[in-house]
Amino acid sequence: MPGKLLWGDIMELEAPLEESESQKKERQKSDRRKSRHHYESDEKTETRENGVTDDLDAPKPKKAKMREKLNGDTEEGLSRLSDEFSPSHKSRRKDVPNGDVDTYERRSKRVSSLENSTYKSSDKVEETLTREQKEGAFSNFSISEETIKLLKGRGVTYLFPIQVKTFGPVYEGKDLIAQARTGTGKTFSFAIPLIERLQRNQETVKKSRSPKVLVLAPTRELANQVAKDFKDITRKLSVACFYGGTSYQSQINQIRNGIDILVGTPGRIKDHLQSGRLDLSKLRHVVLDEVDQMLDLGFAEQVEDIIHESYKTDSEDNPQTLLFSATCPQWVYKVAKKYMKSRYEQVDLVGKMTQKAATTVEHLAIQCHWSQRPAVIGDVLQVYSGSEGRAIIFCETKKNVTEMAMNPHIKQNAQCLHGDIAQSQREITLKGFREGSFKVLVATNVAARGLDIPEVDLVIQSSPPQVGNG
Repeated sequence: MPGKLLWGDIMELEAPLEESESQKKERQKSDRRKSRHHYESDEKTETRENGVTDDLDAPKPKKAKMREKLNGDTEEGLSRLSDEFSPSHKSRRKDVPNGDVDTYERRSKRVSSLENSTYKSSDKVEETLTREQKEGAFSNFSISEETIKLLKGRGVTYLFPIQVKTFGPVYEGKDLIAQARTGTGKTFSFAIPLIERLQRNQETVKKSRSPKVLVLAPTRELANQVAKDFKDITRKLSVACFYGGTSYQSQINQIRNGIDILVGTPGRIKDHLQSGRLDLSKLRHVVLDEVDQMLDLGFAEQVEDIIHESYKTDSEDNPQTLLFSATCPQWVYKVAKKYMKSRYEQVDLVGKMTQKAATTVEHLAIQCHWSQRPAVIGDVLQVYSGSEGRAIIFCETKKNVTEMAMNPHIKQNAQCLHGDIAQSQREITLKGFREGSFKVLVATNVAARGLDIPEVDLVIQSSPPQVGNG
């Protein structure tokens, strides 16, 4: 026969040998095992075909199951854990090895706590927002439909807490000292009721009319911003803004045309008064915005020179006086009382708390040597603001501002804002920052005090504040 024969072929050709008794018994046992195996296999196949079970995997050890169940680091794992610990699955705890019971229960509590805290936090925010919206609804206040329409155009759909608290006293003509955190809407808290009061009692429009409202602010930028807020919510009243670094002639023309609401810095207002061009004898309302900063910077004498003609000692006919600020030390109250009536209202939404910014702001402190500050600030900008976010860096002096903006550790495009920069350039810089032309603004504390710049991701104070209640 050609080719090779395999061992199996030889076995088939050979005649079977007779089995011994022991071999016969072994063969019978083997046959019985095979028969039993085939029977069980057929039964499982039939069960699967009938749809009783789809589990084709071999059963896993209990510890392997536990490791799989305790994988709660992903959303799927958390969801599975939440189901595992529901009342309908309590019986499964019987399968947990004794050493893993504590871990199992801790995971259960963690998932439950996570879900509860999420729901509670969401409910609390929604409840607070709903309460503020109800209290601040426009229908609760004497606000005209025209003003409401203009407010909505600014994105304001209800009054904020400081505005709710101050609307009544301001609208009724009472003197007021109001303290609230920066970023809580202080400007509208006096602008809205004053506009409604003036429009309600508006007289025949006359040329060269004297201002009825005077708002004094410590910086040009803040004065400009306050004037814009007034202009945005009235079409019937004339609003002017006077500050240094701009043309006298344009301001003189506005005086000749008549002004209802005058906003400005003490220096330029005083110049117009001394020259006889401006008449403040008809003032009905005086607002000192950021009053602590204004008096602290040495404007107290200028403020007195400006308003002394409109005030008489202990007279109830003095103009309504409104003081607004984020901080109000006791000495501010002492100085301010000389301008106010004996009965005045007080609104304090800060109290004894040291935090003067809005509660939505997260505060972090980093300790480092002064020589390392630019490098650390550069790293903080990268981590917390990135390449797209906007940031403001505050410095104590004009020199510090210039050095910080030019430091190579500040990778982003940075621009300066301080008193030595021409007013026209300062306005261009602020406009560019608001519009996103550059991402980092470096400014002195005074120059940027009270400014409203939306969507700022990060604010850095390059050195500790020099006063205790900043």
